[in-house]
Amino acid sequence: MKQRLFSGRGCYFLLRIILFSFFLLGYQVSLALCSNVRVVKKGEKWSLLVDGHSFYIKGAGCGIHKGTGGEDYLLLAQQLGANTVRTWGIDQGTKEYLDTALKYGLRVCAGIWIDYATSENNVSFIKGPYKEKKEKEILEYVEKFKRHPAVLIWGVGNECIYFTESEEEKVALCKFIDQLAQKIHQIDPYHPVMYASSNFVELKYIKEYIPSIDIVGMNVYPSLRVCHGVWEKLEVNKPYILTEFGPPIYTQCSRDENGLSFELNDKQKAIYYREIINQMYEFRGYNLGGFVFHLGETTQESMTWWNINFSSYKKCPYWMVYKLYTGKTPENLPPVIKYMRLNSSRVKRGEFFEMSFLASDPEGDPLHYEYKISTAKEGVLKYYVNRFLDTVIMKEGSVIKIQAPHKKGVYRVYLFVYDDKGNVASVNRSISVE
Repeated sequence: MKQRLFSGRGCYFLLRIILFSFFLLGYQVSLALCSNVRVVKKGEKWSLLVDGHSFYIKGAGCGIHKGTGGEDYLLLAQQLGANTVRTWGIDQGTKEYLDTALKYGLRVCAGIWIDYATSENNVSFIKGPYKEKKEKEILEYVEKFKRHPAVLIWGVGNECIYFTESEEEKVALCKFIDQLAQKIHQIDPYHPVMYASSNFVELKYIKEYIPSIDIVGMNVYPSLRVCHGVWEKLEVNKPYILTEFGPPIYTQCSRDENGLSFELNDKQKAIYYREIINQMYEFRGYNLGGFVFHLGETTQESMTWWNINFSSYKKCPYWMVYKLYTGKTPENLPPVIKYMRLNSSRVKRGEFFEMSFLASDPEGDPLHYEYKISTAKEGVLKYYVNRFLDTVIMKEGSVIKIQAPHKKGVYRVYLFVYDDKGNVASVNRSISVE
């Protein structure tokens, strides 16, 4: 009779040891994949360390990774020279988004949206069920993705203090964010927590009521210098990130005869991006980098106001950011629209009006043209609000005739000029349909 090497009880314990070893190995692999991200201060300067190595954010706000036409916006971010992308809500920062970012070598500032308290939306941070429901949702999201190797920072809240109406609710919201930051640190000690302020206006609340966050975010339009000055004067004692930056917002622009804000042309916008990035580099060490706004699709104010791209096509601001992020000169530049005019800014419903323009290409590339009309809602916080309308376009010789919408209102009329190298230029003017 052969001797048994292990009894049944011995086999049971051996199996448990083997299974525990596999579990421990998997846990260690998970920890190895999860980066250790820390904010450190040396002297008067801060830096972001990822696994012990200095990391400066050259980022792009990119709320969706796949466009409505199948565009790969995270690929565009990689081509831009970005090393990080930012989302605003947990509905955007999905596993697919994080996995795709990782594939392209991009880190993610994972945004967590918190609603602001107003008399209209039934959100309160003093009483009611919103806080408990939102906290559960946020902590589950952090628990789910805390070990994902693409995650760099948790971005908890965006301008919600500013848009909350009453002072009592603002303070309650601040305390809620501070408690969230503490709980996120307990769940995930490996990634910093940040809140994004509207310019500098929320810094005083952050300093007084939200000590538990690691980084202050500031959405900067159209210049960093004032924001940096206020941050310095208030002695916030936390580094900041330009969580958004770009050209003037609609309230900072003059208005046309139809009451719409003038949208700058692509070259003018590119200058603003250049100046802010240069200021960001100047104040490096006080800031940890920033996120250009915006790469992808957003229709706030207009179909083109914020986007440094249009669909998969690259605009002049895109190439300005590319040059400053990479230090390289673009091989091919977008067309230039020298002027675009409408023969009237007020038309009757269904009436045809005329457009004239002059455009050229720096490299002499062949050009083709597109003409569109969109709705023109301003002052909105929704990600998608405006839309292109179906319309009739006629060309008679060199004259472009466009049919006005059949519904009264104010609209934007666009000219898009494409080259054959993946670039586009755009400009728009308003019309009032009566």
